Amino acid sequence: MTKYKTLEEWLEELAKRESNGNYSAVNPFGYLGKYQMGEGALTDVGYYNGRSPGNHQEWRGKFLGKDGVFSKEDFLNNPHAQENAIKDYVKKQWQYLKSEKSHNYVGTKINDIDITPSGLLAGAHLTGYVQAGKYLRSNGKYIPKDGNGVSIEEYIKNFGGYD
Repeated sequence: MTKYKTLEEWLEELAKRESNGNYSAVNPFGYLGKYQMGEGALTDVGYYNGRSPGNHQEWRGKFLGKDGVFSKEDFLNNPHAQENAIKDYVKKQWQYLKSEKSHNYVGTKINDIDITPSGLLAGAHLTGYVQAGKYLRSNGKYIPKDGNGVSIEEYIKNFGGYD
């Protein structure tokens, strides 16, 4: 496994996987931008207020104006806001993972995959921190997937080992 040294490198690899680095990308489920962020993520970091039920992002809530973002279009056309949002979201996700005690699994192996902070953060980005916790607590018997069928194990493995 390749080891990377910085958050910026981790983010670039995540962006490649999520949207091929395209700030204006919108996937079929309605996730937005370079990092494919949804309503919950943008609500958590103060850009949006509202959440759609299920996995499809309907964007019926309200953008709050943070970093000049008052609409989906503003977010998609604002690389600075997207970079700020993902960095804030990574911090928030780590807080959530810690609250679930998921960080206690760092340094262990599940299904022959090293559990690292960067891998856990990527897995939480893919399926959410609650699903990441369920995966860890099941010792890899429960393997959540996103709407495209990508498993949390793929992200935990491929994004593990970053600083």
